[in-house]
Amino acid sequence: MKIALFTNTYLPALNGVANCTHFYRRGLQECGHEVYVCAPEPVADDPFEDDPFVIRYPAVRMPGEVDYTFALPLPFAIRTFAMLSNLEVDVVHTQHPLWVGKWGQTYAHRKEFPVVSTAHTHYEIFADRMLLPEEWVAPLVTRQVVKYYNRCQVITTPVQWMIDRLREDGVTAAIETVPNPVDLSGLANADRASTRRRLGIGDEEVVLGYLGRLSEEKRLAMVVRAAKLLADELENVRLLIVGDGPAAHEIKREAHVSGMDSRAIFTGAVPHESVRDYHAAMDLFLTASGSETQPLAYTEAMHVGTPVVALATPGARDMIRHEENGLLVDPTTGAEGLAAESRRVLAAPALSARVIEGGHAFAKRCDYANVAERLLVVYEEAARMSANGRANHT
Repeated sequence: MKIALFTNTYLPALNGVANCTHFYRRGLQECGHEVYVCAPEPVADDPFEDDPFVIRYPAVRMPGEVDYTFALPLPFAIRTFAMLSNLEVDVVHTQHPLWVGKWGQTYAHRKEFPVVSTAHTHYEIFADRMLLPEEWVAPLVTRQVVKYYNRCQVITTPVQWMIDRLREDGVTAAIETVPNPVDLSGLANADRASTRRRLGIGDEEVVLGYLGRLSEEKRLAMVVRAAKLLADELENVRLLIVGDGPAAHEIKREAHVSGMDSRAIFTGAVPHESVRDYHAAMDLFLTASGSETQPLAYTEAMHVGTPVVALATPGARDMIRHEENGLLVDPTTGAEGLAAESRRVLAAPALSARVIEGGHAFAKRCDYANVAERLLVVYEEAARMSANGRANHT
């Protein structure tokens, strides 16, 4: 099978969608399939510069972002579309309902290829970042997203809450659940001891951590405040924030204002192959995000053996079973709730062991090889639907 993946972000950018797309590609390739990735040019050097299966669109850095790029409008991408005009594939799989995802859908419709699209997030949450009033922008975004998804054969998403939301908004296309892929083999042999020594963390210190993109929707100021509440009780608490993003300065300021900066470590962006070591250096992974579907970082932490404590927002509830593979916190309790659940699991070795075991079991289902097999079933379904649709119009 020949597959074309269209995405607004791809490696070397460090974010969930870029990693998902890469592991989709890797898993499908290892199954013997031919996979093309159509993505914007990166900010830094392109590790796929000589890879004929990675097709880049001209792009510029997005304002306020560290490694996100913004594909230039179609007139600047004529050469890219000329390359695509001769490319015959069996299915187009887009990662977004906007911009490059729209280009992928247009390309597929012109060539009569089936379209699969993955709903990675709830795009209306970004409406408050526009220049126009949010109450104007959010309905417009919803209409565009629904229109886009209803022109696909199949939508995939890793969580039930996203299915419910899409149906509520008016999406009538077929929707299938497909886990976000992770490379479990790349998480083996994590080095907790040397990583903690390199970071200046003592053996007896308790590390509350977060790993991922530092952006406004992650609400990391709440994580900082939760760590401060525990640090006020325990002298050996440290905070470890791994990653970079547009909210990095704000989070560091929160650590300073709260008096947590002397106990906080901000590493900045780290290579993906080092992720396992930073997860292992933590005693708990804390998150207050309300915009996630199935974050790779949660799955990675679970596989490494770091308990996840998360606000019980829709995405987290679909992924985490309270006291089975993680800890869920009532969102109305905020930082106090995160601190309370953290305190409880740290004081209960049996609970911690049960959560770690459950996390391992959950992570195994998300291995990229298993996800690739699931995707192939979805692609075949989309191809059948597309063929039946063409037959009904003849």
